[in-house]
Parts: sequence; structure tokens; C-alpha cells
Amino acid sequence: MKKIDLKVLLPNIITLSGLSFGLSSIRFALEEDFNLAILCILIAGVCDVLDGMLARHLKSESDLGAQLDSLSDFLSFGIAPGILVYMSIFNQESGIGAFACLIFIIFSCLRLALYNVRLESSKNSEGEPERFFTGIPTPVGAILILLPLTHSFMGYYWAYENLNFVAAYIILISGLLTSRIPTFSIKRKNLYVKSRLTFFIAFSLIVLSFINFLWLSINILAFIYLLTIPFSVFAWNSNLNKSN
Repeated sequence: MKKIDLKVLLPNIITLSGLSFGLSSIRFALEEDFNLAILCILIAGVCDVLDGMLARHLKSESDLGAQLDSLSDFLSFGIAPGILVYMSIFNQESGIGAFACLIFIIFSCLRLALYNVRLESSKNSEGEPERFFTGIPTPVGAILILLPLTHSFMGYYWAYENLNFVAAYIILISGLLTSRIPTFSIKRKNLYVKSRLTFFIAFSLIVLSFINFLWLSINILAFIYLLTIPFSVFAWNSNLNKSN
């Protein structure tokens, strides 16, 4: 009997844990417990970061793990957020809302399929590790379409009075998923931290802010991410010019 390699098994267990939280999010959305539904998606996001980091650290990256990660991402950051937004904001009564959420789920699937194709292509090249994503990652897209719902948790109910605007916003985010816009990649293998003390302080502040001001912190980090997009485009163009 072949011995089970825990180095390969552990990242996959974390991936499947994220998948379980994604499924739980759908369940809570159907039960109209929207706070818990978002929390499950956030925990799934933590699992998505941890499984990749652990696989790279243990040097146990595998084709099975990559496929599991994509399937988990599609459910946790494509299907689950789409159902959650539809159930919470559009209240199952808006045709344009159903269309927008459907578009987001479909584009999430396309995004992950395109990412897998690029991942396979990069395995055959001997160039530097990928420094940029093409388009915004699916987990980020999930957080962005959930922002109007998090506003309602803070007492701002504008989304319920502007359903067409929210639907257009979701379709815009869906387009960014499969766009050609370069965005910074945090998964590149040569990513390192220059100062451990600075990293520890920043990490501690983020954790404390999430514990005490969860919804506000999510909105601030999402806004900061959007602000980085012009800089990523500039950095990508600079690298392109240097290579030419």
C-alpha cells in the first residue's frame, strides 16, 4: 500500500476546507443569514491564500491541487457571492439583478479557465515567475461585488434603492475579471518581505482592524486595491518597454 504523503495532502485539505466554507455560504444565503454568508466567503479567501502558500513552502504543488483550487474558487468566489448578492440585495424579485449575478458567475468561470490555460503555458516557459495577473483575481471580484451589502451592515442602505446601479456595478466588475488589465500578483514565487518587523506590525494592524471594524476594513482594503490598478498598469508598461 502506497504511503500517503502529508506534504501533498495538507494543502489539498485546506483547499477542501475553503470549498466547505463556500458551500456553507450558499446555505446561509438561502437561509437569509447574510452576515454569516459573507464571513464564510472571507474564511474561504483565507484558505485560498494559505493553501497556495503552504504548497509553495512545502514544494508540494501538484496538478491535482491546481484543479481543486480552481474548482473551489469557482464555487466560493463565483457561485456563492452571486447567490448571496441576489438573495440579499435584489430580494429574488429583480430581473436585472438575476442577470447581473448570472453574468458574474459566468465570467468567474471564464476567468478561472483562462488562468488555468496561462498556468499551463507558464510551466513550459523558463522565464521569470509571473509578476502580474491579467484582470482582477476571482476572490477580489467576489469582495468587490459584496461591498454594497457590507454598506447595509454599516447602516447605509443605498443599494436597495438603486438596484439598476448595483447591477451595472456587478457587470463592470465581471468585465474586469476577464479584462486584459494587468494587476499585481501576490502569488509570484520571488515575493519576499524586506522587513519582518514592518510586516508583523502591518499584519497585526490589519488583524485588529478586522476584529473590531470588519465591514469598514473590507471597504478600505478594497478601495486601496482599486487604487493600485493604475500603478500596476504603469509597472507593466515599464517592464514591457525595458524588455523591448
